[in-house]
Amino acid sequence: MLYRQIFSDNDDEFDAVWGIAECFHSLGEISLAIEWYKKYLEFEPDEPETMHMLAALGEGVPPTRASNAYLIAHFDRFAEDFDKHLIEELNYRVPDLICAAFQSDYVKFNQEPVVLDAGCGTGLCGELLSPHVERIDGVDLSNEMLKYAQRRGCYNTLFEDELGRFLSQTNCRYDSVISGDAICYFGDLKILFNCTARVLKENGIFIFSVENCASVSDFKLTQSGRYVHGQYYIRQVAAGAGFNVVSRTSDDLRTEYGEPVLGDLWILAKL
Repeated sequence: MLYRQIFSDNDDEFDAVWGIAECFHSLGEISLAIEWYKKYLEFEPDEPETMHMLAALGEGVPPTRASNAYLIAHFDRFAEDFDKHLIEELNYRVPDLICAAFQSDYVKFNQEPVVLDAGCGTGLCGELLSPHVERIDGVDLSNEMLKYAQRRGCYNTLFEDELGRFLSQTNCRYDSVISGDAICYFGDLKILFNCTARVLKENGIFIFSVENCASVSDFKLTQSGRYVHGQYYIRQVAAGAGFNVVSRTSDDLRTEYGEPVLGDLWILAKL
């Protein structure tokens, strides 16, 4: 392996250690991936991406949500190639699915709505939705991702903040909150759903995607570093937050290692 050769030639090349860990991870060689992730921690103690991936691979008690430090490190690093990687390599479909759901017969607005893109990233969803709304704001924790969202010119306001904190503190109110591929970084959804209901106007609509797993009763951190959620769990949490389930549809969200990633697209209405 190229990374192994680099590391053997110069053991200060700790980036090569990360590359070796990721290679073994992608090949399903989990014990070797863990070994090399741990070796990386010798160079970068408590590095958040490494700590998160070790938890995802079964080392220690998994957190109930991805840490802020992990999300910032991961998406700041990924931002430059994010759009190209998702669209050209992973056949990423979530923005189109979100937009289609937003324009469906299930979702009715008396006027052009005010929308929050929760976990907006580089703005792939916002760009599709902006022609159909009066106003669209975005919130994301990654400053680098927000730079690309800003360049699209489709958002009225962009907020750099942790999603749960923003939803719990903002004075803004919205007709709809949409969230494409952000909830997969939360395990326990109770606080997030309650805070989302807080910012929605009466009869407001919450549209989001999740990766599903029939064998999971509530939620689980998977080896991908993302969470999957059971359908019954989402219905239970939604009801507890004062939402009615309008619809749930299953579809392929993207491809990963050549295989489709199945997910659910939910539309909830605030009661």
